[in-house]
Amino acid sequence: MIRMHTDSEVPLLIVSGTVGVGKSAVLDEIHNVLCSADFPHACIDIDALGLSWPIRGEFNQTSMVENLRCLWANFSAAGARRLAIAGVVERAKDLAAYQQAVPGAQVTLCRLLASETTRLTRLQRREIGAGFEWHVRRTTELEAILDSAALHDFTVLNEDRTVCDVALEVLRRAGWPTGSPVLGR
Repeated sequence: MIRMHTDSEVPLLIVSGTVGVGKSAVLDEIHNVLCSADFPHACIDIDALGLSWPIRGEFNQTSMVENLRCLWANFSAAGARRLAIAGVVERAKDLAAYQQAVPGAQVTLCRLLASETTRLTRLQRREIGAGFEWHVRRTTELEAILDSAALHDFTVLNEDRTVCDVALEVLRRAGWPTGSPVLGR
């Protein structure tokens, strides 16, 4: 069932998980589903907002959050009513920072899961440059951090399925639309 929100509330879906789990691909598919259903939204891959130097905060989190605040203001002014983010949430303070960057955020945190073998295979295809070894080390390290933190509202398996099936499950479990738009969205 889709939950109706007031104008001051912003449904914020965060697709989290370790390196190589498929956050960006699932976010792209979430965007496709919401576009097909004509639901006003924005999707942001948070890592792209931190591609700058010098680094401000661990993993450039300070820059990412400040950029998120600016982007959401622009998307909201253009008519977006929901926000989906792909990005790692490994600490409660990271979650709080996203909530502050998006006024009225009603956060749902989904953690994607995939086996280490699947993640490593994806990283071998994706990381063709100098960052490969770091990503290989980080996928296992971050998986343990996310297990320990347990900040997610629910998990979704992202392997041996189509990305569309994964995105639809994420949206359904978050209570977001997956079909025809409804009034009051």
